[in-house]
Amino acid sequence: MKEECFELEQGSIHYVIKNQEIRITSYHGNGMEVVLPSSITKGIETLPVTIIGKKAFLGKKKLKKIVLPESIREIEDYAFANCGKLESIVICKECKICGQGILQGCKNLKYIYGDRKEEEKETAALLATTIEKLASPFLFDLKEAGSSEWILQWDNKLIQFLRENDMEGFTTVILCGEEDYGSDENSLSYFVRQKRLSKVSLCFLRLMHSKMISKNVKEELEQYIKNHSKGGESEEAWQYVWREHGSQREYYQMLMDCGGVTKENFDDILQDLGEDYSEMKSYLMKYKEEVLGYDDFFGSLEL
Repeated sequence: MKEECFELEQGSIHYVIKNQEIRITSYHGNGMEVVLPSSITKGIETLPVTIIGKKAFLGKKKLKKIVLPESIREIEDYAFANCGKLESIVICKECKICGQGILQGCKNLKYIYGDRKEEEKETAALLATTIEKLASPFLFDLKEAGSSEWILQWDNKLIQFLRENDMEGFTTVILCGEEDYGSDENSLSYFVRQKRLSKVSLCFLRLMHSKMISKNVKEELEQYIKNHSKGGESEEAWQYVWREHGSQREYYQMLMDCGGVTKENFDDILQDLGEDYSEMKSYLMKYKEEVLGYDDFFGSLEL
């Protein structure tokens, strides 16, 4: 079949026509936000865009957002895989078929919206975790996402993941050759740290998008964060806040709300921040005085 080209506002798409429908085969360009057309006119005919072809957007390093039209009914294998900066995607709920690994390697994906309803941020944020972070493709359900039953299943999967032994899966990673032998990434300690960071990040995400969260689930997530803050069983919760969200106040506030900032670990937390994040240090000092119940005059002078 002959490939045709269609110009977009940012770049262009190549496509083929079959059975009076259009299948996008590839995208060419460096657009950060791409909106695909619902139809393309050829001569006197206007043909619907119905399929995103295999690897059509594979590895587009600058792509941050893509909006699919309501006409799309199928997304083939690895269509958007390895788009490292992709943060959000809009997919119509009527899309019937999604192939393997369509968003594989999209490490920065934050939102998957259905039917352009971009006000549904809480559902979109939870939905975005289902393929990579929760590794639960069965939850990638555009029609059911956001329903009470879907939320219950999502929470159950998260709790199951939290309770899973941190070493589980390490042997599979090694046997499958997913890491280079002899490297730090090949060690058990590295694997365990990364797994705990994944658990922590999901706890923060769920608590910040708390739609229909039950009391029991909320308490377990808060306890996990508290247990893995500075001076706890391990320190991945604090590492996650400090190293990945160092200047974002809401993450410090969540850590505080979970009991992860205490009189016992406060000075160590401040020391970790060093000379960076002065605004967050001031915020912590205020928390120390107003909530933890004591003042440190000389410590405040150091700020």
